[in-house]
Amino acid sequence: MDEHLSSSLLIALIGGIVDLDSTATWQFMISQPIVAAPLTGLFLGNIFGEAAAGLKLGLMVGTILQLLWIEQLPLGMNVPPDAALASVLSVALGFIAGRSYETYAEREVCYTVALLFSVAMGLLGRSLDMFVRRVNTNLDAWVCQRVEDNQLWSVAVGHTLGGFLTFSKAFIFCFLVVWLGVEPLKYFTQTLSLKHSSGFIVVQGLLPAIGFSVLASMVLKNRQEVRVFIIAIVIFTFLPAKIWLGIGAALLYMWRKSAEGGSGA
Repeated sequence: MDEHLSSSLLIALIGGIVDLDSTATWQFMISQPIVAAPLTGLFLGNIFGEAAAGLKLGLMVGTILQLLWIEQLPLGMNVPPDAALASVLSVALGFIAGRSYETYAEREVCYTVALLFSVAMGLLGRSLDMFVRRVNTNLDAWVCQRVEDNQLWSVAVGHTLGGFLTFSKAFIFCFLVVWLGVEPLKYFTQTLSLKHSSGFIVVQGLLPAIGFSVLASMVLKNRQEVRVFIIAIVIFTFLPAKIWLGIGAALLYMWRKSAEGGSGA
């Protein structure tokens, strides 16, 4: 089987399974980016004999997307961006396209562009998820009608069809994106100059900062906490690492002394 076809089918299968976990079936949390992305990278890496590189890329993508969408939860009528599919597609596109290049800059460009593109795919995945939910609403009405007629077999049929629709949506979507998206990503990377490639690497470095700002907006509830957080970040950024090690060692020494004094008393 062609290598690109086999990898596209693998990603489609992974995408279908993790999307089922989002809301439709078992909910083991493997659909969370911090889990889905490393798993995708590990499976792809094993296929191509680069398990460590795939896992490293998956951890990077999963951490960034988890932070970016940490507030987006499928509660009630809220349909968040499809973070599961975005994680799978980001790792798949970046890894498959990036392994064609030997230079660090070109591989990092593939990773960054795939990550940015997959965020948009997560929004498109939300639209597809809303369509599937509408279909499931009609399916639910059909099941309720059959149950009223004492046709209880319809419950199992309804559950099975609902899961099949969710899996099929994710499977087809992931397959088409990977099958059709790798070559355009390679072509785009080849057209960039070294200056533009460096810019994409800088963008990749800034993405975690955006994620941490989202996390901070959830945790910090008043202006005083925000001020303390900003001051701590500024101090931590500008002070050399050796000073922080010294401060940590001094605090540990003081804590041990106070503990010894307390036990002696």
